[in-house]
Amino acid sequence: MTTRPHTGPTHRETAPVRQIVLRTAALTLIPVVLAATGLLHPHHLTPETAERWVTLHLLLLPVFPLLAGSLLLLLRGVRGPWAVVARVGSYVYAIFYTSLDAIAGIAYGTLVANTDDPTTLTRAGAAIDVVGGALGLIGAVGFLLASIATTAALAARHGGRRVAAGGTILIAASVVWLGSHIYWPEGVITALALGLGIGLLNVATSTGTAPAPGDPGPRPSALPA
Repeated sequence: MTTRPHTGPTHRETAPVRQIVLRTAALTLIPVVLAATGLLHPHHLTPETAERWVTLHLLLLPVFPLLAGSLLLLLRGVRGPWAVVARVGSYVYAIFYTSLDAIAGIAYGTLVANTDDPTTLTRAGAAIDVVGGALGLIGAVGFLLASIATTAALAARHGGRRVAAGGTILIAASVVWLGSHIYWPEGVITALALGLGIGLLNVATSTGTAPAPGDPGPRPSALPA
């Protein structure tokens, strides 16, 4: 008996087109919602805009953390150190950025809507800017870390070329996210760019072929001598 390497590759099958479309729509829904909300978000918090300000942030309270959920769905079934870092970064983002929304959005908006004392508003606003700014920055850094780690984890599994476009857009948008919220125009464009990056990563990792996880590689095949 002699052996020779088995030349037939072990590949993961391409997902059905309908499944890819539905999954991409689900993953990009939150960024699109954030962008749409940004079009309605007041640029300045005043007694006249306070009610709309608070209402929007109440609606966004469960939405902001779900942005990290899009990254977690991309990492479904992915293991390794980069995947762990991505999940930790997503957790940091979800906690701290949601805290920013609660403090600077809901709490401060409610205060402005119900307080007529300019001195009180000025002092409270300054304090909230410091606390909220710190919370938001920590959350945004967590999301940037999660974006980098997600791209690295997917590259390790599917190949760097395949995830290059989506990963580059996602990371670039995450950098801009450090200094922007959802205000038009920068925030809206950034949210849409996040969605584009996430969508491209999903399509790239759902189509074509890639080594199946745990695949030991070529296996010997017995042939008659």
